[in-house]
Amino acid sequence: MAPLMELKETQRDGTGGVCIAQSLKIPREPMPLEFDKLILRLLETSNARAVIMFANEDDIRRILDAAKRNNQTGHFLWVGSDSWGSKISPVVQQERVAEGAVTILPKRASIDAFDRYFRSRSLSNNRRNVWFAEFWEENFVCKLGMHGKRPGSPKKCT
Repeated sequence: MAPLMELKETQRDGTGGVCIAQSLKIPREPMPLEFDKLILRLLETSNARAVIMFANEDDIRRILDAAKRNNQTGHFLWVGSDSWGSKISPVVQQERVAEGAVTILPKRASIDAFDRYFRSRSLSNNRRNVWFAEFWEENFVCKLGMHGKRPGSPKKCT
């Protein structure tokens, strides 16, 4: 979100050519009508039509569906983040409302040296990485000691 805040600041000081009319958030566990409310909020700024979405594909689908239900097909210009990318699932049976969307799909490549490095990591040689223990518990479906992140796990990590 830092680049978005920088863009807002650029606009505020008058050096930018982009207007960010609103910054809306989709709740973590949204109710179905929440998406209709978001569409209505977007419509409050009548001259703002581009919508940049940083959302998962299920929420993207529900936003597009809400736009369709609210008769806004063709009104918004959608820009989708890499969670949309080249996926078809967000637009199935909603092709008309998504028509003209621009989606981003960063170039990805495997880095052999990193893959070798990562596969060589273990609990004993990777203590400085604060997220590694959580990864280990999730990946091996186990719990590290009494204070492990994974509650109720049936087995202890070895």
